[in-house]
Amino acid sequence: MTELIGYLASALVAVSLLTSNVLRLRVLNLIGAVVFVAYAGLTRAWPVLAVNLFVAGIDLWHIVALKSKKEIFKLMPVGGADPLLANFLAYHARGIWQFFPDFDLSSLKDPRCVFILRNLLPVGLFVYTEEKPDIRVHLDYVAEDYRDLKSARFLFNRPQNPETFAGFTDFCASAASEKHAGYLRRLGFEELAGKPGTFRKKI
Repeated sequence: MTELIGYLASALVAVSLLTSNVLRLRVLNLIGAVVFVAYAGLTRAWPVLAVNLFVAGIDLWHIVALKSKKEIFKLMPVGGADPLLANFLAYHARGIWQFFPDFDLSSLKDPRCVFILRNLLPVGLFVYTEEKPDIRVHLDYVAEDYRDLKSARFLFNRPQNPETFAGFTDFCASAASEKHAGYLRRLGFEELAGKPGTFRKKI
């Protein structure tokens, strides 16, 4: 059992180093350090216990700092011919394909494209069409380093700026995978009865 605890701690630390999301890295590393403290206490490995207490303290400090950091979000509409839009789609083509394999901007009729800015950085792209009374979501992509749901919540849960989608009642989105479906559920979307993979959320 003691060895299993040691292996678990090692695995958690190793997995934390594989993630690109800074907050997730710190949380996993903190859990790994705490498990290492337990392992060191059981095996009386005091140097290991001391260094992992220190690591846990550093991780906890960084987590609190990241959670309390004030960030500024904005939406920036762009035209279909904007070079920034073309470059963003090209750079993130592989990630977009993983979540939206059928996405093709050129096939959409009158698409609306909006960048999600986070501290003035274009970290996400939202592409939709107006199909009253719905906003039909065709692309809702956020760069991997920023997938902590803050950008998505700013976009979909913003009562402070209702004029953005004035005149519409629902967001309508389709999920191509269970992972994407789970993401939509976390944002408050509900799957339609009899239409698996189709989700709606009140604006």
